[in-house]
Formats: sequence, structure tokens, C-alpha cells
Amino acid sequence: MVEKVQQVLRARGVFWNRYGLYIYALIFGAASIALTYSDLVLFGRGSIWGITTGESKLGGIVWASIIDPGIAATQYYKEFPLINPLSDPAQMIVIGILLGGMIASLALGEFSLKHLPNTWMLIQALLGGFLLGYGSRLALGCNIGNFLSAWASAGLNAVSFTLGMIPGVFIGSKIFEKIFLFRAGPITTRSIAPPQNLKIPLTILVVFLAIFLALYSQPRASLFLAFGIVFGAIGYLSKLCWATGLREIASPIWGSWKMLKAVLITIATYAVGVWILYIGGAPLSLALAKGIGQLQIFIGGVIFGIGMGIAGTCIFSSEWRAGSGSIYSMVVLVSTILVGMPVLAYHYQWWRSVLPQPLPNMSFYSIMGPLGILPTLAFLLILILIVHIVHRTYSRAG
Repeated sequence: MVEKVQQVLRARGVFWNRYGLYIYALIFGAASIALTYSDLVLFGRGSIWGITTGESKLGGIVWASIIDPGIAATQYYKEFPLINPLSDPAQMIVIGILLGGMIASLALGEFSLKHLPNTWMLIQALLGGFLLGYGSRLALGCNIGNFLSAWASAGLNAVSFTLGMIPGVFIGSKIFEKIFLFRAGPITTRSIAPPQNLKIPLTILVVFLAIFLALYSQPRASLFLAFGIVFGAIGYLSKLCWATGLREIASPIWGSWKMLKAVLITIATYAVGVWILYIGGAPLSLALAKGIGQLQIFIGGVIFGIGMGIAGTCIFSSEWRAGSGSIYSMVVLVSTILVGMPVLAYHYQWWRSVLPQPLPNMSFYSIMGPLGILPTLAFLLILILIVHIVHRTYSRAG
């Protein structure tokens, strides 16, 4: 009897090791559409979610408080005003992702302060984080708003951003390989974990903090906080990272293609959910990097991709990793939010004035109706073919 139980457990372990990431990706996509549907039913908005608008507001608040109050008068912050985080869904979802990574790691007894960077790793984090922040807000979206959510909502900005981001990841990966690969690393492999008898109390404390924030936030902000916690927890449990997946395209030596496949599953799940809501007549607020043209989105995508390649992380994964105690990810996040994004705010109007702004706010659904999902499906098919071809090439070479 014991032997049969052990066999079942081993079989489950093998199954989860092989397919667990894909199951989490499916859940992540389903949670994304659940947020859109909940927002529609409860508040009549039906928003497609993103991260960096909220991050830039948090960074702007800190910058205005410590460095330059005048940043609030820039054109960027006139379009994205600095308001109380407790009343802003965009900011609360960021806080939620951080809390989600922390809660999941504490609940599993895995939270620890780790990845203390040496000098080269610190430079890597600061440079990569700055480019992530600057590029994402130049394009008004990151690997969530201009990639996951944009492909799910059939936005032309998804095409423009992806065409810039993937070459950017390639360039950033090459910079990482040439400069940081053999120099950057943690000072120590040791980590600092809370005492065993404090792990459960700390978990309860962070959960109560989340509840407190939810109770004192405006209702819609509380909804986004709750889903942010879900996204952060899924991120920690699955180790889902867009940078890892996209680097498998730009530099195939870095991965096994599992992460890219998980990214594809997430996009496909989210896209099908959005399509169902669209054909059902739901008034959706699509993720279209509103107000800027495709050239600016493309250039922002290149800069953002270089940042991902150098830092080795995306906006989303840097949040849940920081929440789970990664000091390296904390530095990336600080550089992204408190340096890259505020600096872009000073330059934002200049970029708007010197760049042509063709085809702003354009969705394939507005052109093709219910067939607007076809470009997204075509993109996913192309990536599947790339995975198949490159995987076969590297298998033969091996």
C-alpha cells in the first residue's frame, strides 16, 4: 500500500514538473480575463490590465516628495496625474503583485533576503532597471500592457512593441554576455531567512496588511489590489517571467523553451477570453497605449527590450521577485520606478514633438470586428513555428 502511494506521488511529481508551468500560465490568463470581467460587472469599465502606469505614478510621488516637486507639472504627469495610491487601481495592482510574491514565499517558508549583488551585478541591475523604466513609459506599456494585454486585446501597439522588443532583447542579451556574464553575481550564496517561529506570524501580518489596504482603498482600487496579489502569488509559484521566455527567442542557448510556451499559453487564454467578451457586446477598455503613435511605441520597445536582456528580468517578475526577498530585483525595481520613469517624464514631451505619431489608439477589432483576434492567433502560430524550427536546429547541432 505504501509503495503504491509513493508511486502515485512520484507520478504526480513528474507530471507537475513537466506541465506545472503551463497550468499556472493557463490560470494566469484566466485570472487576467477574470479581472477584466469583474471590472466590467462591478464598475462598468472592463479594463485590460497593465503595470507601468501605476509604477510611474508611485515613482513620481516619491520623486516629487524628495527631489523635484515640479515634476508633477511635466506633460507626462499631466496625462498621468499623481494621485493617492489608495484611490488608484493602477498603483494598487503594483502593490498587490509585491504583496502576492511576499505572501506566497512566506506561506511556503521560502522567503529570504538573497541575491546581494556585487559591483558588476549592481551596475547590471541599475542599468537594466533604468532602461526598463524609460522604455516602458516612452511606449506607454511594458511586457504586460504592450505585450500580454495588447495582444489579448488585438492592439496594433502589440505589433509595434513586439517588433522593437525582440531585437532589443537580443541586443541586451549580447551586452549581458559580453560585459556582465562572467563578472556579475551575488556577493554570497547565503540568504537571510526569518526564524522558523516567525514565519507564520509574518505571513499573517502581511495578509492583514493586504486586508487593511483593501478596506481603506476605493472599491475599484481594492479589486485591482486583490488581483495583483493573485498575479504576484502565481508569479512566485510558477516563476513566470516574460524576459526568460523572450530571451529564448533572441538567444536560444538560455532556455528550454518552456517559459516561451507558457507565455504563449497565457496570451492565448487571455485573448480568447477578451474575444468572448467582445462578441458578447461588452464595452471593453482596450490596452492601446493611448495618445501616441506606433513609431514611439516601437522605439520604446527597443529600449525596454535592451533593458530586459541586460537585467534578465521583466517588469512583472522583478516585482514578485522583489516581494519574495531578492535584493537584486529590489535594485532593478528601484532603478525602474525611481529613476528610469521619472527621467522619461522630463523627456516625454520632447519625444512626442520630434517623432511622427502615426496610427494612435488602433485595434484590429475596430477594423475587422470579431475577426480582430486573427492577428493575435497568427502571432502565436508564428512563435510556435519559431520554437519548433529553432529547437530542431539546436537539437541537431547538439
